[in-house]
Amino acid sequence: MTEPQPAPHYQQPPQYQQPPQQAPHYQQPPPQQQAPQDQQVPHYQRPAAQTPHYQQVSDEQRRIWDTKGKRGIGFGAVWFLAGLLITLITYSNASGPSGGVYVVAWGPMLYGGYRIISGYLMLKKSQQ
Repeated sequence: MTEPQPAPHYQQPPQYQQPPQQAPHYQQPPPQQQAPQDQQVPHYQRPAAQTPHYQQVSDEQRRIWDTKGKRGIGFGAVWFLAGLLITLITYSNASGPSGGVYVVAWGPMLYGGYRIISGYLMLKKSQQ
């Protein structure tokens, strides 16, 4: 007869321990830490929070805004004066004894006013 074969030895798979179930950190209530009564400060006397790093402006960016603001004011003044000059010259020619037609160049004056205002705002932004 044949000898009985020993039963195959199977190893049990390892048992994994599951960590205790906790709520995710964004659902957990904040820890209750109260300062003693003599150290509590009203909200209007607390120091202001610092500006986040993504809202801080570098000196180089401020120089760029300053240059663009000054350039915008200069170009705006040129456009406005050109429109005003065209209007005055054509009006003076039309107001002579023979009369005539004159042009009110409000487009260049309006664009020049826009450039002056936007340049001024850019200049103020660079100084803040």
